[in-house]
Amino acid sequence: MRDHLSPQHEAILAELQNGPRTTMQLIRRCGVICVSARMHELKNDHGYRIGMQMVTVRDRRRHVVRVAQYSLLTGRAARRA
Repeated sequence: MRDHLSPQHEAILAELQNGPRTTMQLIRRCGVICVSARMHELKNDHGYRIGMQMVTVRDRRRHVVRVAQYSLLTGRAARRA
C-alpha cells in the first residue's frame, strides 16, 4: 500500500469529512474527473473505508437521475499483508 496521497485524494477526503458527496459534487468542488477511480484507490491502496449508495437527484434539466453518493466511514480498513 502507498501512504502518499495525491492532491486529488486529499481534496476528496477533505470534502467527505464534511459529509456525503455525490459524484457531480466532487467533480465540481475537487476538479476530479474520474471520481470512481480515485475512490477505488483510496479504498484499496490507502485503506480508507468509503461507503457508496445510489441516490435519486434532479439534474440541471430537472430530470430525475440516479448518481453515486460517497461517504467516509469511521476509521481505516485493516491493512492487508
